[in-house]
Amino acid sequence: MVVHRGSCEFVWSSALSSMSSECTWSVLVMLCFILATGAHGGAVCTVRSSKGEEVLLGSSFTFSCIFNKQCTKLIFRNGTQIKYIKKNISKEVSVNIENITEFNTLSCRCEGNPEPCGIDIKPGYPPDIPQNLTCVQNMNSHNVSCIWTTGRSTIIDTTCQLRVHGDLHLGYRSIMNSTGFCHSTFPIKSSVMSQLVVWLNVSNTLGIKTSGPHTINLINIVKPSMPEILNVSCSSRWCSLHIDNHSMNLVEIQYSAVNVIWDTFQNNDKSRLNISSLHPDTMYNFQIRRKINHTVGLWSDWSQPKRKKTKEEAPDKALDVWYLQELKPPESKSKCFRIFWKELNISDAKGKIQRYNISVLEQKGKSNSIIAVPPSRNQSICCYNCSVSVSAVNSEGQSPVKIIQLRLPGLHTGLLSHKPLNNHSIALFWPKFDIAGTEYVVHWYPVGNIEGIQWIRVVDTTAHITGLQPQECYQGAVTALRSSGPKMATIKGISSWQSAPEQGPDPELHWKKTESSGVAWSEIPQKKRRGCLKKYTVYLMDNLKGDIHNFSVDHPKRQYVISGLSPRQCYNLWVTAWTDAGEGPRGSVLPFCAPLDSEKMLSLVILAGGAVLLACLILLCICQFSSVHRRFLCCCQCLLPIIPDPANSKCAKTYADDQSEIKFYLDQWDSSVNEEPDNVEVEEVPYPSICTYIKSFSQESSSSDATQFTRITDIMEDYISTHGAISGGEEEDEYEKGERSLDEFEFFPSTHSPFLEPLVLTGGKLTLDVVKIDCSEFLDCT
Repeated sequence: MVVHRGSCEFVWSSALSSMSSECTWSVLVMLCFILATGAHGGAVCTVRSSKGEEVLLGSSFTFSCIFNKQCTKLIFRNGTQIKYIKKNISKEVSVNIENITEFNTLSCRCEGNPEPCGIDIKPGYPPDIPQNLTCVQNMNSHNVSCIWTTGRSTIIDTTCQLRVHGDLHLGYRSIMNSTGFCHSTFPIKSSVMSQLVVWLNVSNTLGIKTSGPHTINLINIVKPSMPEILNVSCSSRWCSLHIDNHSMNLVEIQYSAVNVIWDTFQNNDKSRLNISSLHPDTMYNFQIRRKINHTVGLWSDWSQPKRKKTKEEAPDKALDVWYLQELKPPESKSKCFRIFWKELNISDAKGKIQRYNISVLEQKGKSNSIIAVPPSRNQSICCYNCSVSVSAVNSEGQSPVKIIQLRLPGLHTGLLSHKPLNNHSIALFWPKFDIAGTEYVVHWYPVGNIEGIQWIRVVDTTAHITGLQPQECYQGAVTALRSSGPKMATIKGISSWQSAPEQGPDPELHWKKTESSGVAWSEIPQKKRRGCLKKYTVYLMDNLKGDIHNFSVDHPKRQYVISGLSPRQCYNLWVTAWTDAGEGPRGSVLPFCAPLDSEKMLSLVILAGGAVLLACLILLCICQFSSVHRRFLCCCQCLLPIIPDPANSKCAKTYADDQSEIKFYLDQWDSSVNEEPDNVEVEEVPYPSICTYIKSFSQESSSSDATQFTRITDIMEDYISTHGAISGGEEEDEYEKGERSLDEFEFFPSTHSPFLEPLVLTGGKLTLDVVKIDCSEFLDCT
């Protein structure tokens, strides 16, 4: 910190004015001595510039430091050391600074001492000659304000001064601003003055410039006060401005619709200003300014803007209407169309459109009215041989009616072609459909968004389609409006600029077999297509071999049948999409395996089993017929093994000898006896010996006659019948004996089946001749 000797003088003078005692005087003298001593001892060095603190921009100068003691000397520029000098006899150190272009801080200090001494260097320019003097005297004011320029900005502090001739004031000073303008305001001493003479002066440390004298006529610098628009009243085509009272003879009006260039005109009316040729239902801004007359004085400032909207009018322009055929509902017998119309612009609508009136007139005279409300700009109509009229309605009325005949266009085989002009437009070409002068309607819309349809009308075979979005796919058509009926040629795949798709489709398996599978994939969203899709590529990778096969599918098909698969083999499948710009990324990967052969065999077994079951059911139903039943039973009996004649066996002879005895015991049997007979043990001889049936008759027994009778009776019942008593008659005995003989062959079909009739054996007594099987009938069965 550098303390100057003047600080002591300031303290001294302040003390003289406030203190008077001797003690106080002593303290003050000692304080000044301490400050002076400290200031001298604390200053390490002093600095100087060969050209001062403010220098010309781009100039060079010498910076010097004078040290008060011996030390290692350091010099810094903007905090960066630029020179280092060890202790030497010389106390002054200098450095050359070249081509200075910005503010710099130069400093010096001793090594080890943090207190520096330094100077700030400010580069700049000297002022130019003052020029472009402009002075204004506000009406009813006695002050004049002037402004002038000094050329380029001087960068450094520059003083401006204005001197008035005849004014005792030495000059009116001001500081030039950063843009190079000077401003000064001074009073007019006399009200009878008609003109002023002034001189201008501009100066700074690098130079001084003067201009003048400048003569100013006061009548020419009088500026009226800012006017005010009190009220605005409007119709559909004009507006009237009501302004405040004034004495000016000239008024300038400017007006404009929102975001439109201002229109300006002048008027001599002092209280009411009319503006015509305006547009209906349009918001306008109005401003005015005033002047004494055409030749005297200055224009006032513009008034604050006043906003007003004109009234509506009925639209005077018919709508532009077009139509396309669309699919009719199944229950409708008429043809269906979709009607489109363009929205009227602001100048044509002449107000806010509240609705659209649509009338459908059929050939039979039947009419139908439909009302559509904005923002809707289309309507579906089903009719036969009809015409449609469309009009727009606002609060003031209805537009002229546009009538269009709905006719199905014939198809034209001419080829349409196109080429991009830029990223937002294309040129469309087509051959001539008809005679020269035919009007063509060219329509187009984004694929999948018919609501975005646009169309233009041309009389040439070329059309420029504008307003297209890059990486968007369009389709459209050209229709020739002929008296004999419209004719149409369609075009697809229109794009101003496209790239490869951003996303791939996701596949899914519809069905699979041992050697083939059907695959389908999803649509790519419109925003991800980045143009018009041309084809798909289906990739199939064999997981075992690693081989990849690909199959091409034209757009818009989205399914494919893959053949030549190997059973039990697993695959990975994915699909990519293409535009004219290239192939997009693949979608999700679909893993799957071809079915095994066993699955096919299982299906065949199931089918065969079902066929056998069906055949059995049919056979059982056929066996319900008696004739079929008898023949079937006959065939089954013929399948029994051949049995030897039992009449030649020993047991048969024994049976014959005892037959009379058996009959005697039977005659002696009294059915009233309640005594239970004893059980008879029968020895079973393995088949095929016939003695199984008769051997029990020859058993020796030491039992009583009653016991013997009971045993024989049980054996007879077991042999002859299991359903009734022996005394049931000869025919019943014969039937039961035959049934028992069949039951002994358990492998044979049972005669108790509900599908077979009972086997009835006729004849007299049960003899061996009866149970003998005659196989000759087997031949008769065949």
